[in-house]
Amino acid sequence: MLSKQDTETLTRVGKGTPMGELMRRYWVPAVFSHQIARPDGPPVRVKLMGERLVAFRDSKGRVGLLDERCPHRTAS
Repeated sequence: MLSKQDTETLTRVGKGTPMGELMRRYWVPAVFSHQIARPDGPPVRVKLMGERLVAFRDSKGRVGLLDERCPHRTAS
């Protein structure tokens, strides 16, 4: 049985946590491709490892994933 501290270490995946840093080294599925099928279609909000992100396809059909918060206005 794990101690409370070990359980906290293994289950916290936010930025800067040991498990969060480990998980960010691997590919993690974020959204199904059919949810963002159309180029320039509506973006899809995704919450992954405690981070709020936005998935989309650009005009050329390439997939993108960005932080939901705008760095200029700090708004969604």
